Amino acid sequence: MPQTWDAVREAGRAKSWYLNAIGERAESTAAVPTANLAHFQKTIRPVLAQKCVACHGPNSTKGNLRVDRLNPDLLAGPDIESWRAIYKVLGNSEMPPEDAAKYKLADTDRTNIVNWLGQELGKASIVRRNRSEHSSFRRMTKYEYNYALQDLLGLKYPIANSLPPEAASENGFKNSSDLLQMSPSQFEAYREIGLKALRRVTASGDRPQPVTYIHSVREGGGNEAGKQAKAMPNTVERADKCYRTDLDKPYTVSRSGEVKMDLDRFLPDDGLMRVRVRAGRTTQEPDEFVSLRLVFSAHTSNNANFAQVISSRDHPVTAPAGKPEVIEFEIPLGEIQRNPFRKSETPFPRRNEFLHIRSVSNARGGRNQLQVVIDSIEVSAPHFDRWPPQSHLEIFFASENRRDEKVYGREVLSRFLERAWRRPVAPEEVVPFLDLFSKYRPDFDTFEGAMLEVLATALATPEFLYITQRTAAPNAQGPAAVSDSELASRLSFFLWASVPDRELLRLAREGTLKKPDVLKAQVDRMLADPRADRFSQQFVEQWLGLDGLESVTHVKEEALLEAMREEPVAFFRDALRGNSSVMDFLHSDYVVVNERLARHYGIPNVFGPQFRNVPCASQAHRGGILTAAVLLTMNSDGTDSHPLKRGVWLMKRILDDPPPPPPADVPKVDLTDPRILQMTLKERLADHRNKPACASCHSRIDPWGIAFENYDALGTWRTSIKNLPVDATSVLFNKQELAGVDGLKRYLLADRQDQFARAMVHKMAAYALGRPLTFADHADLDGLTVRFRKQDDRLADLIHVVVNSKLFHSK
Repeated sequence: MPQTWDAVREAGRAKSWYLNAIGERAESTAAVPTANLAHFQKTIRPVLAQKCVACHGPNSTKGNLRVDRLNPDLLAGPDIESWRAIYKVLGNSEMPPEDAAKYKLADTDRTNIVNWLGQELGKASIVRRNRSEHSSFRRMTKYEYNYALQDLLGLKYPIANSLPPEAASENGFKNSSDLLQMSPSQFEAYREIGLKALRRVTASGDRPQPVTYIHSVREGGGNEAGKQAKAMPNTVERADKCYRTDLDKPYTVSRSGEVKMDLDRFLPDDGLMRVRVRAGRTTQEPDEFVSLRLVFSAHTSNNANFAQVISSRDHPVTAPAGKPEVIEFEIPLGEIQRNPFRKSETPFPRRNEFLHIRSVSNARGGRNQLQVVIDSIEVSAPHFDRWPPQSHLEIFFASENRRDEKVYGREVLSRFLERAWRRPVAPEEVVPFLDLFSKYRPDFDTFEGAMLEVLATALATPEFLYITQRTAAPNAQGPAAVSDSELASRLSFFLWASVPDRELLRLAREGTLKKPDVLKAQVDRMLADPRADRFSQQFVEQWLGLDGLESVTHVKEEALLEAMREEPVAFFRDALRGNSSVMDFLHSDYVVVNERLARHYGIPNVFGPQFRNVPCASQAHRGGILTAAVLLTMNSDGTDSHPLKRGVWLMKRILDDPPPPPPADVPKVDLTDPRILQMTLKERLADHRNKPACASCHSRIDPWGIAFENYDALGTWRTSIKNLPVDATSVLFNKQELAGVDGLKRYLLADRQDQFARAMVHKMAAYALGRPLTFADHADLDGLTVRFRKQDDRLADLIHVVVNSKLFHSK
């Protein structure tokens, strides 16, 4: 009878180096470290000479390693990387090999060596940290820039979609300082986007008259459901840009049905289009859902048309048909695809644009089928809640100096620059922008028009585009501390991927943000804010490499593809809200799924598009993120599993132990060889490993991937391949046998908890700091891992551990 999962997890925790000897060492590292060479000479060197030199000495140099020649002074010697490699393979019990019984290490000897190496590596890291310069100086990523403009200006949608996406760094993150620099020519592109955003959120002149389309049941018309409304002319009445269609009866829309409105060619080019739909549902069965989705289309000719989903999310319909609710969408017309011929003087190519209000439902057929009853649709553009809009008043606020353009201009600029630059702004820093305003002013009819040009220039400065830290004087004791303003920025870009809000800036200005109780309260507040969803989305997508899904072509159903993409993000959000252990990522007795994904997994009684925590029986072969369909699907070849891709992914993303790139002379598998074609995939991998150029890497990679062989190219569980039973057993480099994915999970929980916990700390810290971590950060990461493990590896606690760390508070 195998151990329960809880028992495996507890047994693995009891083995933790971080909770035992390493933990004690990491908490008590000396301020001025010195190398412990006496302990090496007395107890370490004899063991290495007896157990390691035979394969890594003068007679044999496997792996190009001579243990007998390594300098034991890790603080000043040249062999730090070799010692790090030894520390890793001994800590993971990968060396000495299991089949070399003569050289087997006693547990006490292994513990002694790993403890000594851990202490010396920590001290060496501190020495290098005090000598090194770390830099998180970088520009915003595309997604951060979009969010920053939205939060700073009150913009309701992303506006910088034309910018190219960033590449991921070696650690998988797009916000890494080693990649995010910018050429002078790029600043002009950012200025144009900034000016465009400013014009979208400000107003000039009189309130524009909107174009309005209304479809509604006429006064006294019937309200019974079940019959489609009569076909009516596109325009029954036109008055002051209002196009009205009266309906005899409401629209009734069944599953996957839609109402299609001809908007002709009168919508404006820019501005928000508000769509208000009064709708109700005909049944209230708890296992049935229905939502509304907006699609925009044009059909210019028989060979040219387009249709795109323009709603950012589907809106559920929950009210009964007898008491309908109003569902509202806001669509930025300047950011969606439009009919390029809409302003043509001739009727062909066709100029019309169409709005589709589409039903998205899991409703089943039958006599009492769920339908949506729509008795009113109103489309209006451009729409403003008020005039001038609140976003305009945030920039051009009321002031008693409003009539003195020079004084008021200074007030506007000072307030705007402080928020945009995320720090106090000195009066002399405002002067160049006032001078620029004076230069622009004669060319514009209004104060606001000239000022927008100046504000756009401010949004193209490094102070806005770059996440900067002011240069500090050299400090022999290590990196200088960030200021309160810099801490506010680092915190907001970490958890919101955007600029600090007014509360963070106020606390920074008052000098209280660094107080432990204040900082903790702010982190809790930020995590409870809807903007924290950005953190979950961006961190998970980058950590797990979900961009790989963009190259997947074999998932044909859009709903399944989207559910796959969302699952690991939803799982992470659930763990963050519940402050669950990150060990749940390796295995859990629950999944976080919606109806479509549950059906893919064979999990019954899950209804609706929303993701939720669902208990998971062992027969489902799920739990955690390792068996998430998206990860298995993107690490396949499109037709079958791909053990090599899956093994590399696990080593890189989960264990933070990426294999080296393959050598240039690696021979390819010859798929024209009849002998190869007759082999199973596992046999082909074994054959490939027999080649000397391939063995060293594949012996470490393939076993991890083979453990996932029960999952096909769509991540579906299977027990046979071509009528033969699936063989998902494998043997790791350290001779540990993995009996399929359950065996892999059990091994990770039993013997690799420390490695995964440190990997999570490393990934989280790298993302939070926006820079690659180096050996100089080794001791800090060890200390963070100790604190994290002592708090039961809980995800929300990890955020606090990172935010309160010396790393996070250092330049």
